[in-house]
Amino acid sequence: MRFERPGRTPLNTNWIIFLAAFVLSLGLTPVFRKIALKSQFLDAPSGQLKKHTAPVPYLGGLAIFFSFFFVILATLILAPPPEPKPVLALLVGGTVMVIMGLVDDLFALTPAVKFLFEIIAAVLLIVFGVKLEFLPYHPFVTYGLTIFWVLAVTNAVNIIDIMDGLAGGISVIACLGFVLVPFLGAHSYVPLVAAVLGGSVLGFLPYNYQPARIYMGDSGALFLGFILAGIAMGHGYSQVNLVALCAPLFILAVPLYDTALVMMLRFIRNRSMFRGSNDHLALRLRKLGFTVKETVHTLWCVSALLVLAAGFLVRLSEKQALVFILFCFFVVMLLTLFVALIPMDEGKTKVKESPFQIFLKEPPVISAKRPKK
Repeated sequence: MRFERPGRTPLNTNWIIFLAAFVLSLGLTPVFRKIALKSQFLDAPSGQLKKHTAPVPYLGGLAIFFSFFFVILATLILAPPPEPKPVLALLVGGTVMVIMGLVDDLFALTPAVKFLFEIIAAVLLIVFGVKLEFLPYHPFVTYGLTIFWVLAVTNAVNIIDIMDGLAGGISVIACLGFVLVPFLGAHSYVPLVAAVLGGSVLGFLPYNYQPARIYMGDSGALFLGFILAGIAMGHGYSQVNLVALCAPLFILAVPLYDTALVMMLRFIRNRSMFRGSNDHLALRLRKLGFTVKETVHTLWCVSALLVLAAGFLVRLSEKQALVFILFCFFVVMLLTLFVALIPMDEGKTKVKESPFQIFLKEPPVISAKRPKK
């Protein structure tokens, strides 16, 4: 995206729209908080995943969405980017996510219904040309992997939204990574959308930081995950080495890793993949004695280091990149073994034990009034 004024670079423009989205979100978030309080749209404490002491208003996701929507719309009118179609696709698909998430916050949709709408939104991206492009000669494989990627990232951000400021802060860091790391072959819409999304979330974050005065809800978390998935597909990571295709996995590693960890441990213990539990990385750090703020700050720092690692990865030769990836894989395996062995509080509900349960000494299913994440 470029303005025609002399002396102004695309990077300057990105910071202008980042600031505009931040200011708008900073103003809209308390407005939606008041609306949520008056309408009694509140998240009440329940179970082991909702330990806040008093009901907290939802609708923070709408503040993020409308900040994003209005700034993107103004940009498309005043300074249209060279590639407006992907931006429109993300806007339309993001709107689908917000509406579906809001209905889920109100009525608790089934996983099947949520997946259906997520697939529809992913197909919209494909129709408008936003897709994984490293398999150009296998379109059906490309479409399938694109849908899988969108579903994975969308739900990963939703799953990690279990602690004040966690999902929002990691999303801001990811957006800044997509703006600041000069990936080769990036489409023009990527820094534009990343800057607007980052500013929109950053304006919400002061109200969501512990103690949170408002939550983004599923409407916000699903919207963030969907837009981040679309942004990640707009980069040409493999111009220096093919291993650099893993760069978006680094930028979004914290939510993706947490999702993989949760799914793995639920599978090992014969739990439903769609039922809430205390298997999350953040909750395991809390069990080690970290406060909520220390946990959030630690995962923010890890996310920032991984963004730097992504920028490092795309500049290595292919052999160096492969060695780097193997080293990171080894570190992840050690981390997984360590966090999986952290003893958690036992739940009250009994389930059939698997052979791995005795080894990991984990609790069975955690029951909650309305399971989340």
